[in-house]
Amino acid sequence: MIRNQTSYLSERSFTEAVRAIQATHPAAAAVHQEMCLLYTGRVLADLLRGSRT
Repeated sequence: MIRNQTSYLSERSFTEAVRAIQATHPAAAAVHQEMCLLYTGRVLADLLRGSRT
């Protein structure tokens, strides 16, 4: 991967948050919100472990 994993996951989390806000159907918004939370959790775990790759 060209970019490090933590940066990639952070960007994906942001993208999913925007998609959740823009979603026109509640089910779609829920899915995007869940994906955002999953990516955010991975970012936090990486930061707590000190992982930069």
